[in-house]
Amino acid sequence: MTGGEDFVFHLGGHAARRTVPAGKPFSVFTEDCFSGRLTSIEGRPREIAPFPKVNPLTGPIAVEGVRAGDILAAHLVSLKPARDWGVATISPNFGLLSGTRAAPNLQPEQDERVWIWRFDAERRSLSTTASNRATLTVPFRPFHGTVGVAPAHGEVRLGLNPGDFGGNLDIPDLGPGATLYLRANVEGGHLYIGDGHYAQGDGEIAGTAIEGAFDTTLVVDRLPADDRFDWPRLETDSHIGVVGVARPVDDAIRVAATGLVRWIAELTGLDTMDAHQLVSQACTLRIGNLVNPAFTVLCSIGKDLLGANMAIQGGAHGRLRGVGRLGK
Repeated sequence: MTGGEDFVFHLGGHAARRTVPAGKPFSVFTEDCFSGRLTSIEGRPREIAPFPKVNPLTGPIAVEGVRAGDILAAHLVSLKPARDWGVATISPNFGLLSGTRAAPNLQPEQDERVWIWRFDAERRSLSTTASNRATLTVPFRPFHGTVGVAPAHGEVRLGLNPGDFGGNLDIPDLGPGATLYLRANVEGGHLYIGDGHYAQGDGEIAGTAIEGAFDTTLVVDRLPADDRFDWPRLETDSHIGVVGVARPVDDAIRVAATGLVRWIAELTGLDTMDAHQLVSQACTLRIGNLVNPAFTVLCSIGKDLLGANMAIQGGAHGRLRGVGRLGK
């Protein structure tokens, strides 16, 4: 796929635009959430990318051999910035600290403002200039805000939405070396990817990350159907976690924590109460976003606490990580 392709703005309702073999690396180009059109601090985000033409997605990508009900394992091999800059904004009536349609108040609206963040020479950090001419610098932490599959029951969802199909999760752990597990709802799975972030704090408080385009290499495989699989699961070299999606945020935490307790019980043979105790004493809660139609939370735990030689999702993460390294 190249930068000249057409993008889509919702998950579901499309014919596959590409088919890839299971277990073999491939590359895609993804555009930033403003379709690459917001290039200066004078730009007007809501004119350049008016709702709902925001957060363009690459896909859907069908995976050979995947059937509805199977588990799709999407491993991110590498995320290479396609530009030497990214863009962030604050907009009226959007973001955690603003009154919104769903949570209105009588305070004055924030002004619309744009920041252009530029990489340093080594691409280890990004900097921008504040209104008082001070320099703001943050570390480069690449990840995809949106990775998802076509929703169940023929549903079509805007690319701004997260759910049990994945979608706009905004979880910073979803970067190079991570594997996201999703239940396929249609033949081929129909994978969507986009919403590249060069950096983002937990919660995406202002409503955008440092948004950027990526050339991404990934490898996707099919795992057998599992009736116990419910919400998205995430695995890295060191941790496993479950993503909860709901509003208010405490419900998202309950979804994620309950999912992790049950997953650990399945993996270890612990009863539910013992698994509950382990998660309670050792988990980490990471808030993905607090600004989208539903909020997202990752509840994760270190794999070192689960015992040696643990076969997690049939060893898919390690296998796909090895394939990715060979395919680079």
